[in-house]
Amino acid sequence: MNLKQIFIVCTLFINLHAADTNPTTLEMSKGVYNTEENIVLTFSNMLGDSDDWIAIYEEGSSTAWENVLRWDWTEGVTDGNFTFDALEEGAYEARAFFEDSYTLEARATFTVTNPELAVELTSSKENYLTTEEIVINFKNMLGHSEDWIAIYPQESSTIWQNVIEWKFTQGDTDGSLTFDPLEIGNYEARAFFENSFNLENSIAFVVEDVNPQPTVVLRTSKTKYLVDENISVDFENMLGDNEDWIAIYPKESSTAWKNVIEWKFTGGLIDGNITFSPLPIGVYEARSFFDNSFKLEQSKAFEVIETPAFTLYEDAENNLSSEWIHFSGNYAPLRVEGGFNSTGSLALTTEWTNNGTLNLAEYFLPLHNTTQKILEMDVGGVANYLLPNKLAGHEGYMSHFAIGVIIHTTDGKRKMLWDSFLNHGNVEAYRTDNGNGNVWLYYPSPVEHVRGFLNVDVNQWDHFRVDIESELKKLEPDNEVTSIDFLLLTGGFLDNIKLSTK
Repeated sequence: MNLKQIFIVCTLFINLHAADTNPTTLEMSKGVYNTEENIVLTFSNMLGDSDDWIAIYEEGSSTAWENVLRWDWTEGVTDGNFTFDALEEGAYEARAFFEDSYTLEARATFTVTNPELAVELTSSKENYLTTEEIVINFKNMLGHSEDWIAIYPQESSTIWQNVIEWKFTQGDTDGSLTFDPLEIGNYEARAFFENSFNLENSIAFVVEDVNPQPTVVLRTSKTKYLVDENISVDFENMLGDNEDWIAIYPKESSTAWKNVIEWKFTGGLIDGNITFSPLPIGVYEARSFFDNSFKLEQSKAFEVIETPAFTLYEDAENNLSSEWIHFSGNYAPLRVEGGFNSTGSLALTTEWTNNGTLNLAEYFLPLHNTTQKILEMDVGGVANYLLPNKLAGHEGYMSHFAIGVIIHTTDGKRKMLWDSFLNHGNVEAYRTDNGNGNVWLYYPSPVEHVRGFLNVDVNQWDHFRVDIESELKKLEPDNEVTSIDFLLLTGGFLDNIKLSTK
């Protein structure tokens, strides 16, 4: 034999040997079937003989013909797949044989279960703290010694690298497993049979901080501001970092720095208020961020609209405003027939006690306005109307009452009150400071409040009008109004309550 012939023989030997090293394999489409499912498997590297065959046996049985449950020829195909009819509950093997023999070439195990006995997983809690152990309860596991349950990050794949912690079920079909505490995040407990990665069931749960950061709250003092009004933003539950910040953005813009219209640090406060400059007509959002970041914590939308000549808060034509706050006294705000050139007006009942030295009645109406600083209303009498408080007087008569506002200024909160009692005693405007920011400013009223008093006809209407900014400067020349928050009344027949620009 020459060298060339030796080379050819060696090459044939190597190739034949290489072919022998590709083993026959069987692979099931899944590890567990139910009793209503067909059994699907894939085979590869069969011999290719027309009498190669594949059969289903009970696991642990011999290869004797009498133990065959399902079988079929491969028809000389080396690679392909089979579908066998469904089986009863049990543990089984698919087995491959060459040339009509009983010599086992390959096997693959699988299980058939009752569909009503699917694996169940439950968590003892939906939300755990970072200090709590994770307790997972299981039912209807296969009972194999290598059945196992693992903790994964939620939505991660089932590959081994993603397993955070795992445990065998020790052959129990029902029971519970306890896992170590976890960091903040979203997780899943997942169940597997026989040391496989075929997922049988999963249950999601969440791990939260022991002291979770409460949700940030943002509120604007109004949903619609007028042009030239300051934007007042209240905040709650900020982180308390010196670099927490709140900014004004155009609505629906990204949080990129280029879109910031105005911003301010919260000064390390958790709860507080920030005032921003007036804005042009448009739609905006106040947005909050922690620790000098651009991670949005909360937002609040608002609108800036054109300033009308006036804003009407109450005309009592059909119904009263739903925003009235009945703070004290026994009689709620009423709508009565008749008014100043109108069909209805507001009646707020005075309630004097202690021989006429104390009026229990207080009523508030939110205003939240800064651009319009002139307070106006019609003050009148409605003849033939009997007040609910019989002690208040007689038909068409209202006992003495005061008109006031609660405002914010550059020097803090102020309460301003106009009272015609001061007119009667020729008392000039004066200021009282009761401490803790409780400052009152008192003024004579531009009109007589009580109809039927000092020869005023009970049916006569007068127009009350004060410039709040000008009145403030009479007693505090260097102070300025930043917002007009509430109307304060202690009684009266009133109509056409509004704030005006001039």
